[in-house]
Amino acid sequence: MTHLKIDRPRRMTLEGVAAVRSFTARGRIQVIGTDDDDVTLDVSEIDRHPISVQHRDGLLFLGHHGTGRQHVAKGRLRHRPSQHAVIYLAVPRHCHLDLWSVSADVLVGDSRGDVQVHNGEGGTTLNQLSGAVEVETSSGHVDAINLSGDVEIRSVSGTVALYATPRRTRALKLSSVSGDISVCLSETADARVHLESVNGRVSSQFRGIVPVRMPGHHKAKGDFGSGSASIWASSVSGRVVLLNGDNLEKTEGTRIAD
Repeated sequence: MTHLKIDRPRRMTLEGVAAVRSFTARGRIQVIGTDDDDVTLDVSEIDRHPISVQHRDGLLFLGHHGTGRQHVAKGRLRHRPSQHAVIYLAVPRHCHLDLWSVSADVLVGDSRGDVQVHNGEGGTTLNQLSGAVEVETSSGHVDAINLSGDVEIRSVSGTVALYATPRRTRALKLSSVSGDISVCLSETADARVHLESVNGRVSSQFRGIVPVRMPGHHKAKGDFGSGSASIWASSVSGRVVLLNGDNLEKTEGTRIAD
């Protein structure tokens, strides 16, 4: 078992890691999948609040001292001192990731394992992920591109942008309270699409996505190909937009549902 605290910039290598759980307050954490069996941990910036590192039975835990899941979920760290750190992790591609943040930026790329991100005010950027992805955020933005597994993103007021080529038996579920949602698809996508907003505008650049007239709701739906995959995007008061990735110069879309 490894148990230590990092209170200054440091780089280290760890063996036998199958899963990572992190709790960061502010700053940035970047996790990249590699073909190496070992994990490289690089803390390039840190203030006077140390990072705790524990490695036991394949689980690597790292986070600010006194920062845990219940503190992040309940927003109890908002009024604490800065607790700032910049962390880089290179992990095996099949490593499971469970990343918690108060307002740090979270970046994840080139991973085949399942990824969970719970972020407050920080931005979340995802790229080249093939495992199941689950993101929950408060006011931070979510940008996702080249995701090939099931995806669920829940936001309160942050914007959500997803660039996807849905495959068969794949589910994409996006929801927000007041944040805008944009989904960018190729014309060759194979999916059933459902767009909905109670008070926000719903728009699409695809003629095959047609409005559904319902009192008190703005809805649109339609199929690409056989519709074997599913895309469901819903907001209470945010705008929901479907973009044509093969013709991105149409930036404003065509209004189809009031």
